[in-house]
Amino acid sequence: MEGAQLRVLVVGTGSAGCRHIENLLSLGAAVSAFRYRTELAGELSSRYGIRVFTDLQEALDSPQDAVVVANRTDMHIPTALDAAQRGSHLYIEKPLSSTMDGVMELREIVKEKELVVEVGFMMRFHPAIRTIHRLLTEGAVGRPYLARVSVGQYLPDWRPHTDYRLSYSAKADQGGGVLLDLAHELDYLYWYFGKVKEVTAFLDNVSDLRIESEDIAQLMLRFESGPLAQVEMDYLSPLYRRSCEIVGDEGVMAWDHNSGDVVLQRRIDNGRKAVFPGPAAFERNMMFMEHMKHFLRRIEEGGEPSSGLEDAIDVQRIALAARLSSANGTVQRPSDMDSEVHHG
Repeated sequence: MEGAQLRVLVVGTGSAGCRHIENLLSLGAAVSAFRYRTELAGELSSRYGIRVFTDLQEALDSPQDAVVVANRTDMHIPTALDAAQRGSHLYIEKPLSSTMDGVMELREIVKEKELVVEVGFMMRFHPAIRTIHRLLTEGAVGRPYLARVSVGQYLPDWRPHTDYRLSYSAKADQGGGVLLDLAHELDYLYWYFGKVKEVTAFLDNVSDLRIESEDIAQLMLRFESGPLAQVEMDYLSPLYRRSCEIVGDEGVMAWDHNSGDVVLQRRIDNGRKAVFPGPAAFERNMMFMEHMKHFLRRIEEGGEPSSGLEDAIDVQRIALAARLSSANGTVQRPSDMDSEVHHG
């Protein structure tokens, strides 16, 4: 079974951390975990039959091949640095961080120790997102001119059995806010089109959710390769929504989460619809599983990253440029963000 010999520590045991524990166990990894709430360590150990640490340094000092960083966004880089300095490969939940603090130091350690790193932008394993990527690579719409993407869901519905106001999503100083929480859209657009040259953005808190972070974001991106992209994110939509439309000089393709299909219309076909249906049995955890399989395979066999550290750093730059653009009312370049420190 894949990952049978690998020892993997999961740091953080919220919903994301527990998902990773379950997936890693199903893939045959030898799993341990660190839990911040020490009084619940025994319950977690009994549930999964694994060792649960209550001291982070003890957990990181134990023999590990890899560490899954699934704690709060503002704690990702300090934890990843500790693990990388010990020589552990890294799977870091998205987003990479809430600032650039420590990011370049992590990059140097990873390079020096030749560590495998994946950042949890698992939407790259969504069948529709992959279909669009393939069609773009094949030139299905010709030269891409623009993209429109949107994502939104009512924040109280995310974790229905918890108080959303106490979650990191609600707290700007913990890396919360819709810009970073829903950064998958920034990542897959980067995957499609490459580096972003300029960003203009508006971030705001417009609802009665009583949270400290932004609940809505509107971004305009100019890619170095030419296309423009409009990105809309929110914590406010009463129903879950996610969509992508790309316009090129030879055609248009679009995907809506609710239908699951990618629809391509080309000038040469007089606008006739070519439908690429989503898999009938698709469910969300499949993306996490495929990404984790890819991570473990890279550790064991090598291979190229799916969403590696370099891509995640560039996505982080885009997000920070958007935050600065909104704060200052200016156009910002992601390439200027390495010296910026942003705390929300």
